[in-house]
Amino acid sequence: MEKIVSFVSSIFIPVTDIARSEEWYVRMFDLEKIEQTDYRVALAFPNAQTLVLLWKVDKPQPVQFYTGKHQMPYFNFTSYDINHSYRELKAKGAKLSEIYEEDEHTFFQAFDLDGNPVDIVEETGQTPYFDHKNRFRKRQ
Repeated sequence: MEKIVSFVSSIFIPVTDIARSEEWYVRMFDLEKIEQTDYRVALAFPNAQTLVLLWKVDKPQPVQFYTGKHQMPYFNFTSYDINHSYRELKAKGAKLSEIYEEDEHTFFQAFDLDGNPVDIVEETGQTPYFDHKNRFRKRQ
């Protein structure tokens, strides 16, 4: 039986200045530009299918929601070495939160030029997420 869907195709991030944001995302995350129009730019993770589309908006838009306890991002980026990711982004001049540990994962936020938080997460415990992501880690 063929799958109905195979993977998340794209993440859409609202930005107020496409050129400025493109430069930031490419520099911070080593993404490559694959398409650009007047109102969006499509960026790709090297050797991956999921795209990050920066979409032009007039004013900053929320990229997170409130759970009743804390803000939760609509998306996050996986790291297989959170300390390395933190050091690299800091060296590139990213505005970063502290590193937090919670529920067997470690994470921090990098803030883009519109103040959008981009959560960087490493699974650290024996959770279903860890087991699932570890299968892909071994392929890299």
